[in-house]
Amino acid sequence: MSGLDAETLEQYRPPGLITSLRRVQALYGALAEAADGDTVGGKMGEEFGLYYTPGELEGFTTNDPGEKQRYLISVDVDMTSDTITVDDIDITVDFLTPEKVDQLGYAYYRWKGPDNGITWRGAKGGSDAQQTAGYCISCLNQWTDGTGSEPAVGAIAENHPDGWVIKILQELGGDNDVQDHIRKLVEERYTDEERVVVTVRLKIDPEELENEPDGNEPEWFYPADVHVLNAGMKARKDSKLANKNLPDGVFSRGESACMVTGDRQKVFGTTEDPLELFTIQHAEKFDDIQRKESWRDHPVSSNAALLIQSGASLIDACRTTRNGLRVYTLPYFLEMDDRKADALYNAIDSLEASEFEESDRHQMYQLEWSVEMAGDPELAEQLRFYVISLRNDSGDINVLHEVPDVSLYWPKRIGEAHETVLHDTNAFGTNGLGGLEFVENWQPITEGTGATDVVNAIVSGRYAWGTMPKMAGDDGAMADDMAEWLTYALLTGESVPVERLLKAYVDRIEQEYEQDDRRLPTKQIKTQFAQLEALAQAGLLDGSSEYGDLETPSNAMTDKIPTRDDIAENGDPTRIDVRRYRLENFIEGRDSLAANPDRQSAFLIGVLVGMVSHHQTNTRNMNRTVVDQYPPDRITLDKLVTVWPDLVHKSKVYAKDVDWATETLFPEVLDRETDVLLHPDDWDLSLRDVRFFYALGITYGQRADARAYELGEAIDATDPKPADAA
Repeated sequence: MSGLDAETLEQYRPPGLITSLRRVQALYGALAEAADGDTVGGKMGEEFGLYYTPGELEGFTTNDPGEKQRYLISVDVDMTSDTITVDDIDITVDFLTPEKVDQLGYAYYRWKGPDNGITWRGAKGGSDAQQTAGYCISCLNQWTDGTGSEPAVGAIAENHPDGWVIKILQELGGDNDVQDHIRKLVEERYTDEERVVVTVRLKIDPEELENEPDGNEPEWFYPADVHVLNAGMKARKDSKLANKNLPDGVFSRGESACMVTGDRQKVFGTTEDPLELFTIQHAEKFDDIQRKESWRDHPVSSNAALLIQSGASLIDACRTTRNGLRVYTLPYFLEMDDRKADALYNAIDSLEASEFEESDRHQMYQLEWSVEMAGDPELAEQLRFYVISLRNDSGDINVLHEVPDVSLYWPKRIGEAHETVLHDTNAFGTNGLGGLEFVENWQPITEGTGATDVVNAIVSGRYAWGTMPKMAGDDGAMADDMAEWLTYALLTGESVPVERLLKAYVDRIEQEYEQDDRRLPTKQIKTQFAQLEALAQAGLLDGSSEYGDLETPSNAMTDKIPTRDDIAENGDPTRIDVRRYRLENFIEGRDSLAANPDRQSAFLIGVLVGMVSHHQTNTRNMNRTVVDQYPPDRITLDKLVTVWPDLVHKSKVYAKDVDWATETLFPEVLDRETDVLLHPDDWDLSLRDVRFFYALGITYGQRADARAYELGEAIDATDPKPADAA
């Protein structure tokens, strides 16, 4: 197995199937530990290995000090004298390179106060000399329990055979002369305001220690080399597993089955969680929660808790932000082995590669793609994702959506269906073919949009965001957010109620009208129509008998340019003939219109509104058109009763403006509408159904004449008139 240490992986990997979020997190911890390749868990052996968090010092080290300064400030204490005084203390300022990290025994603590070990990480924004001196003093005074705030470390000082080391540091840290000496030396030797890591380095005679130290420098030892300092770090960490957000002296721990391993052992109730799903920070809001007894509700052993912590960076690599939410897409295999572990780690690691960052691939697609490209298409099919969306409400973490078993099956199926709609039906097309035009640089409906583009749009949320109403406030999406609902429905293959979908479409159209100076949002309408037909193609639409024809996929079409005889019996089609041909093909190509006279009427009225408005704008130079007069977001059944006669009248009057018209400008629409027209009061359609297809009709109608001209040009090129051919 390449990349991961097999022995470490076997040591830490959760037993059995990966069937819960906590087991996924523990698995990631095992991967992270195996990637370090240290089978004994650090310099001081298996006892402390899981407690170290060297990855948290990423960004605090430098390989090129000339380019980036990152500092290691060491408080050097010579403990070889009989009496240790201020003269035995020195400050060393050096650059912190990655090679030195293991010596520091760093154990991160994410909340306020010192880190778990005596090594202290400064602020990410940088630290000046005064702040750095404060860190140095706190290492000696606060972490050692010199202020009485760290009783767990204080207990180690009392009970460990080498506890005298901590006691000496404690005494020095509380000495005002020592503190002044440290401040003076730091201010002299550190003059930057860069990122710093502060630690101690001890000169000790190994013969004086009960536990033999590690280390490469004779007599000088960093924290990772000294057992008692590691023991203090472990004790502090263990106390936080049971005491975080509890009063001093109160601990949540007991004997129970660990929720990760299933083994009965000592478990803790306030363990850290990278996702912050289980905390007792605001337990006062819930009368029935006994914070001290939280170990019964959320029992996690120390090893499991540390593995969850170790996997935090891998978890974070799988995080994105959408609609103000934290969204985690966590890949896993139900059954793990060395081959799958290697593939999983490499896939997550690929998220850090520049090639991925420069691509347009979403994490979920990238992760499966990475497994497949590694030569494991079989494994790619077995890959599953735990997907969860979190909202942070002033510290309260709310789970909006949580789906533990997602694959790319449904996004791929919908992507293929969407591609079919764009390229194999007459919904869209070029050269005047297809009812609607593609939109350049509008990914869901460009001429080049393929299934892969749609898959990425679905898993990223863009596919739903582009069609659903915008509901997310300043603090992010709420539980009823329509874009989030649709995204998760598409991820899981959940049936999509047609009525709910149409209502959302109409709400989004209304929003766009209000936000875009009352302009018709044609891009959104086209995208909604493509999505509606794609969901029908994929078999995901679900509606009552009222919407049954919407669930039927559109007919396949050919991209062959029609001949003159296809359009006109005399072989000499007019402008009106070409428009009629296009309109009839579009309607007959889908049951949603052809099999529903009421919906077809709503669509045709919209088509006529669009065509009349186009004539008003381009021929009569009118600023206010019938689209402004009868916008889809304000149309009602009662208003439609007056719209149709007005449009018929205008169409007849405007026929005098051009020399190619008959008695009316748009006879192909009037003739077809007359054939199917029922009084709107008799329609069996919901208002949202009427408004959406009326809006679609306007979108079609505004470009109907121009698209018919394009088709005419294409026909002339492929089937010229006999005189032209001669």
